[in-house]
Amino acid sequence: MEDLNKKIYIVGHTKPDLDAIASAFGYQKFKEGVGEYTYQAIRCDRVNAQTEWVFKKYNTPLPEYIPDISGMNVVLVDHTFPESRAKGWENANIIEVIDHHDVKLEDIIPQSITIRPCGSTTSLIAQKIFKNGVLLNRNIASILLSAILDDTLGLKSPTTIKLDREMVNKLNEVAQIEDLEKYSIILFEKKDIWHTLTSKEIIQEDLREIEINGNWFSISQVETMNNRELKKDEIVNELEVLNKEIPFNLRLVMLTDLLQKNCILLVVGRDIPLLEKILNQRVIDNALFLPNVVSRKKQILPILQKIYSK
Repeated sequence: MEDLNKKIYIVGHTKPDLDAIASAFGYQKFKEGVGEYTYQAIRCDRVNAQTEWVFKKYNTPLPEYIPDISGMNVVLVDHTFPESRAKGWENANIIEVIDHHDVKLEDIIPQSITIRPCGSTTSLIAQKIFKNGVLLNRNIASILLSAILDDTLGLKSPTTIKLDREMVNKLNEVAQIEDLEKYSIILFEKKDIWHTLTSKEIIQEDLREIEINGNWFSISQVETMNNRELKKDEIVNELEVLNKEIPFNLRLVMLTDLLQKNCILLVVGRDIPLLEKILNQRVIDNALFLPNVVSRKKQILPILQKIYSK
């Protein structure tokens, strides 16, 4: 049997996107490049169609599926919030955290923390790789590049910073992708499978549940090439069903249009008046139209934090 005291597992958040999987994978490759072979990337949940496509395209197996991290030495990537951690995290030895989101680490004290607001955790991993002179082959570089392009919406998200652009350029020196804008659209198309999902699956595909001062809200994000094609009434009805089962202050679904760079925000919950007040906009038929809004982290979450941090 493996000695868990020596092995260190790198894991992203539940319901992982490409950045969560690629940053874990990239960190393993970084550690191997500096001579540390005890690190292993894993995943704690199923991956989406886009992630599966990227790893298959670049002839690379997905990280091993391990749903419960109890008793393991662990590096968390692309998340800090307890709600997003793998099952069994309370009984794991979390030794390191690398993330580009807001920090919530009151319950753990890792030995090492790398937190920097940027467009993608994979950008932080790539920076470590290049700073230490670790060599990448074309497939690995392409996977890391794909993750940054996806998480930054082709470098057009408001979360994008200079570091993301620099890492894309350096990775593409190896990946050699001719047209990054066209490739970004291909990446977006690979995850635009919402029409094949039920309303409940749409809500749960990329869901974040967050608590602030005893107030609970959820934000699901749908990234699509045309947010007007989705059946909004059916999604709202499912949100209502979920909120009857477990009442939250607010349950929101962002229908983000990747081409038009706007958002239709669907919302249910008792605190709709608070949301209307802070946005100075009426919620009509459980929906709001928000031009130039594409980022959950940078544009929607701060609004909710403002409501509930008072």
